[in-house]
Amino acid sequence: MSFLNLVMMPDFISVISDGQITTADNMTQSHFKKFETSPAGFVVGITGFEQITNRIRKKFFYQPNLTFNQAKELLQNELDHLKTKQINFGQDLCFNALLAGFPQSLTGPSEPEAISFHIAQQSIQTKTYHKAAVLSLLPDDIDFNPNKIITENLPKHSHASLSLHVQGLQRNALYKVAEASATVNKVVFQELIRPSAH
Repeated sequence: MSFLNLVMMPDFISVISDGQITTADNMTQSHFKKFETSPAGFVVGITGFEQITNRIRKKFFYQPNLTFNQAKELLQNELDHLKTKQINFGQDLCFNALLAGFPQSLTGPSEPEAISFHIAQQSIQTKTYHKAAVLSLLPDDIDFNPNKIITENLPKHSHASLSLHVQGLQRNALYKVAEASATVNKVVFQELIRPSAH
């Protein structure tokens, strides 16, 4: 598995991932981005299976004008289709996805929303978050919670520079995970999303 972390605040969303792809205990790629951001003010991230990550990222890359609600529907449809796929006969896929953004209302962007998806044994478990959250898609071989590194240090920073500090905390968490996990490297892909004006 890989590492992807998302910090959602009322006025921004920061996302980070490493770049390593590991297949059969061997690193096959070192600079592989695990999320796709949209100019409409949302991000979709996937970890656990490279071909699925590629497939879903391409769906969003080639449809840059989707709204958040359209993105939610597209992702749900893709996951419903992929949940029954198998690696080998009798071996179900297991992977994770996140969607976070600023849904548009008639008066402009509303409070941010994030949804986590865990796909295993041909079923999908979801959890929805509003306004603020710290979420991670984690590798199996670590014994600590990187979200704690971020949440414990968030109150120490002023709101004016909070987004910069969040990004620094996310990088620190990624480096710590990379030191502990054989499936995560220190290559950083990181983006900041703000509510779209339209």
